[in-house]
Formats: sequence, structure tokens, C-alpha cells
Amino acid sequence: MNILSAGAVEPGLFAALALYEKQGGARPAVTFNTAPQVRGRIAGGETFDVVIVPPALMDAFAAEGRVDAQRVVLGAVGQGLAVRAGTPAPEVATLEAMMRALRESERVVFNRATGGQYIEAMLRKIGLYAELEGKTVRYDSAGEVMRHLAAGAGCEIGFGPITEIRLYTERGVRYLGPLPSEVQQRNTYVASRMRDARDAQGAAALLEFLATPPARAALAAGGVEP
Repeated sequence: MNILSAGAVEPGLFAALALYEKQGGARPAVTFNTAPQVRGRIAGGETFDVVIVPPALMDAFAAEGRVDAQRVVLGAVGQGLAVRAGTPAPEVATLEAMMRALRESERVVFNRATGGQYIEAMLRKIGLYAELEGKTVRYDSAGEVMRHLAAGAGCEIGFGPITEIRLYTERGVRYLGPLPSEVQQRNTYVASRMRDARDAQGAAALLEFLATPPARAALAAGGVEP
């Protein structure tokens, strides 16, 4: 069995799959991509047993007849801020503090995927995008953003899913905290079985497990919040 998933759920999903395997289930192979990349792969005719994406994209897959009606909500992931480990950690707990930190940074780094599209819209909404655009660096994925921060130089601030940032806290990245509450967005992720799944029975069993309290606890422990 194989899964194609948006990357933001990686820590929680792996925690849940480890529990699934411990309880006797067959551990599936998992491929992580950004939501736009998932869209492209499915549109290109690739087949997986289970797909995990935001609800709007799953709605599109359902309208195209690519997934079954059964859908399991895994949880939500908020957006956070990060800097390179060993550099000063600016205050970002309030909107005013975050705006000041962004203005004082040398570069602002975020992705072009679902989360990054929200960050751009948020910066436009608070009137900062035009001011920051000249020092903004964009990548296709949150992982590339974190690797840039870890290997970068100077005073850089990066945005990304909190789960993704935490994956890199032992690889040269320092987590500053979540976006301030008034501009925070928690992206929800859902799982469905593909209509042409090769292991339809296994996919159905996995989805049933992911809806159980132990699986939800494992997801939450990995940062995919209820």
C-alpha cells in the first residue's frame, strides 16, 4: 500500500503509522509533496492507495471521480516562524513584534505551496508585502525553506508549517513560535482512498484506523492538532 501526502502532516502521520504497524497493520510506503505537487501527480495519472491533502483539493479530486466518498479528517497544522540556530531570536509573539522583526530582517523566506500562498496573502493584508517583497526568497516546499535557513547567513526569518519547522530543530533551525493569533491559519488535512487503489482493502483498513482515538492521539503528538 502507498500514500501520497502533503508534507505538513509528516511527523504526526509517521507517529500514527508506527502505531498502526505495532497493532498488526502493514506499514505503507509514504511519499510527501506539496499540495500543488500532489495535484499535478494525480492529474498526471499516477495511482496511490490513499491521498492526504487539504479539503478543497480533496473536493476537486472527488468532483473528478478520483477518490471515494469516505474521508477522514486527520487534523490541522498552524503556521510558525523560524530562524537559523545560533542567531538572535526576535520577539514574534504579538503582531506588532512580528512586523518589527520582519522589517528588521535581511531576508524573509517562505514557500509557494498552500502555506506560502497564505503567508503572502497575510503579508498583503497587514500592509507589509510591498515593503518586504524585495528581500523575499521563495521555494517550492517548506523543507527547502528550512534547509535554506539552516545553511543561510545573516538575519533571515522563515515561515512554515509548525510541524515542518520542528522537523528541522535538530538540523540547524530554531523555532520562534506560531504566528500571532490574529493572523494565524490552521490548515486542515483529510485522507481518502483513491478510486483506482491497488490495495483498496488495505486502504480502507488504514482509514478506519486513522479515525480511532489512539491514531488521533498519535497525530496530535506529532503536531497535527484536532
